[in-house]
Amino acid sequence: MSSDTMKAGSKTGSLQRYSGIQIALHWSIALIIISMVPVGLVMTRLDPSNLTNLLYELHKSFGLIVFGLAVIRIGARFALGAPALEPDMPRWQVMAARVSHGALYLLIILVPLTGWAATSACCAPVNLFWTIPLTLPIGGGFDTAGPIFLLHNIFTMAMVALIFVHAAAALYHHYSMKDDTLRKMMPGERR
Repeated sequence: MSSDTMKAGSKTGSLQRYSGIQIALHWSIALIIISMVPVGLVMTRLDPSNLTNLLYELHKSFGLIVFGLAVIRIGARFALGAPALEPDMPRWQVMAARVSHGALYLLIILVPLTGWAATSACCAPVNLFWTIPLTLPIGGGFDTAGPIFLLHNIFTMAMVALIFVHAAAALYHHYSMKDDTLRKMMPGERR
C-alpha cells in the first residue's frame, strides 16, 4: 500500500504504522550507524595496533551489514509503502520530509558502498567478520582509494547532519505538534 493510499492516523482514530520489519530495520540501521560514526573517527586517529585493526575490521563488517540492511529496507519501502504524512502538515514540511527521506535512503547506500569500494581498492581483503570474503574487484591502491574515501567522509558527514534534522523533526512533531509522526516508527506502539 503506498503512502498516498494509507489514511492518516490522527484524524481517523487508528494509528497507521510502518510494518514490523520496517521498524526493526529502521532502528537496527540507526543503532549501527550511531555506533559506527564515532568508531570511524577514533580508528583513523589511532596508531597502528591490535585495537586499531580490530576497530577497522568491525567497522568494515558492520558497514557491509548496513549496506545489506539498507537494500532490504528500500525494498520493503517499495513493497509495503509507508503511512501517510499528517494531513495538516504545511506543504514545505511535506516536501522537506520527502526530500530528506530520499536523501537518507541514498546516503545509507552510498556511505557503506564508498567505504567498501575504497577499502577494496587499497586494503584488500574485505571480509565479513574475518571470514566471508567480499572484496570488490577494484584495484589502484591508495591512488584510487583516496578520492573514494573522501566521498565516504563527505557522505558520512551529510548523513550525520540529516540524521540530526530527521530526529529533530520527529521530536518536534511528537512534542510540539503532538501528532503521530514518531509513533508510526516506534516499536511496540499500539493505540
